[in-house]
Amino acid sequence: MEGSKNGPGKGDPTAVSRGEMRDPEPAANTPKGSPNPEKTPEPSSPEPSEGHADQESTTPEQEARRESEERIRGLLEAYQQTLNTVEDLPTVVWVPWDRKGPGRYFKVPYLRLFLKDFVVYHIGRSLDTLNRRFLATAALSSDHDANWSTREAVKLYLQSLPKPPYGILLFTAVLAALVIALPLQGFGNVFYVLDLVGAMMRFNVGYVGRALEGNELGPTVRSLLVLLVGLIAVGGLLTSPFGLKRILFNLHPWTKERLDSTAARSHGYRVEGLYALEDSIFSEAGIRRPKEGRWDLVFQTFLLLLLLVVGLCLAGLTLVIFMAWNVHLNFETGAPADVHFTLPKVHWGYFALFTGFVFAAFVLLLRRLLTAWKNRGRNAIG
Repeated sequence: MEGSKNGPGKGDPTAVSRGEMRDPEPAANTPKGSPNPEKTPEPSSPEPSEGHADQESTTPEQEARRESEERIRGLLEAYQQTLNTVEDLPTVVWVPWDRKGPGRYFKVPYLRLFLKDFVVYHIGRSLDTLNRRFLATAALSSDHDANWSTREAVKLYLQSLPKPPYGILLFTAVLAALVIALPLQGFGNVFYVLDLVGAMMRFNVGYVGRALEGNELGPTVRSLLVLLVGLIAVGGLLTSPFGLKRILFNLHPWTKERLDSTAARSHGYRVEGLYALEDSIFSEAGIRRPKEGRWDLVFQTFLLLLLLVVGLCLAGLTLVIFMAWNVHLNFETGAPADVHFTLPKVHWGYFALFTGFVFAAFVLLLRRLLTAWKNRGRNAIG
């Protein structure tokens, strides 16, 4: 045999050549098998994700614009939450007068009547001012569409707001005044005081003098009392929902627990919650938020002036008793017979003590009122 002739250890030259020809085959299959130890494959770099690419391509101006849009949308959401809260409130909301002391047992009633109208008016006025600022910024910018999405969001929300029923509000105020004045017409005619006011505006000294002397003094005083009662009732009806609106804005984000634990006396001069959010948004836009009406403070000022008048009358009465003067007044009461009224014989010190309490209350309330006027106009325009 040929294999025995070649001897052991000697292979077939043809087989050797075939083996050499087979050696390159694994090299051809190298990518499918184990890598070549002499040459390691280069690690493939990970492809950047879409979010990472967006972060790298976002400029600081675009990032600031995006944050501004988020804050504006946060303000719109806060407005909508307040409107939703108004719908869930009862007809009369009772708020504690103080957090501690005897005041926590005394609760102040607030009417929900026309509360939504006050909130809608505030939102519409604020957003309208903000939208005009955005329009001015876009007009002066090289890119007029820079804040287009923000302006569009504000515009759409303004369109969603209902129009406040000013006519119904005015009719309700006049109706409330008539409901109070007509039953008291037998005691005092309000139109008599209106004629007196007209005479004073015309500087008709003769008419004013006749209204304050003799038998005409009684009808004048009674008519003035009826007018004051009517003004207090109408003023309280209109300022009650306004004060409740301020409480909701200060307590944002609103919860029932926060309403039960707050103090009504502190909201006259507090500017927090939604007001603080408005201040930050408007300051970022380069303006200050519109000045809010201070109808509650005007009503409190009116009541404080009445308290001052009462104190001055008590001071005059104390002086009369102290000097032991005899004062005779012809006062028309409308009674069918003459009525004689005699002051009880009380030492003048009691009158002076009560007068001192009235003036002390006036001074304390005046300080609180001045603080409220100062704080309410701190970060507002208009």
